[in-house]
Amino acid sequence: MALPEHSKIINKVARGIFKEYGIERKGQSRTWLDDQYWYTTIIEFQPFKDRQGTCLNVGINFHWYEQEYFSFDIGNRESDFIDFKSEKQFQSEMESLTEKALKLTIELRKKMADLKSAEQTIINHKFTSDNLWGNYHRAIICGLNNEPKKSDKYFNEILKNDFDAPWAKKLKDRILVLKTDLNNVAKFQNNIDRIIERTRKEKKLKEIEIKNVW
Repeated sequence: MALPEHSKIINKVARGIFKEYGIERKGQSRTWLDDQYWYTTIIEFQPFKDRQGTCLNVGINFHWYEQEYFSFDIGNRESDFIDFKSEKQFQSEMESLTEKALKLTIELRKKMADLKSAEQTIINHKFTSDNLWGNYHRAIICGLNNEPKKSDKYFNEILKNDFDAPWAKKLKDRILVLKTDLNNVAKFQNNIDRIIERTRKEKKLKEIEIKNVW
């Protein structure tokens, strides 16, 4: 089946703007990925049923918890829906939208450029399910930064919650293991690397060789 005109324009504009920045399309979807090993920035030109056009979602997905799907841990909707009215109109609006997506992605790269910058961003961010996943992300980044007391505090905040669902028990079990290595930063970092490697495989991300990432 031939792609509708608005989808062709989205793909063409995104490819032209993102290519030199190493941002790659996810399969044949309208999602583009800025893969930075321990996190990926997701750029989604979201389709809507029975409407021709798109809106923009941009956000970071961390890879330090095993899951096979992408989620917006930081960030989400960045535009209203843009309707396709004509080729000229839609191409112009897509160019502006894609440039906005690129600007946001570059800003996120800068915020995550080193562990200290990343820690400041993550600690100050208000997450969805902040007491649970927010504290998990804070605990991990503090542990990677060799701040065991801060990391342990965030982990313990999570453990105070009641755990009913199987996924919540799995999270608790993961935390109990990670807590044992907080006073050995090299071992903690190695454990996080192993989690990231497994998660990247589940998400079908490319294998990339990263040295001294922490």
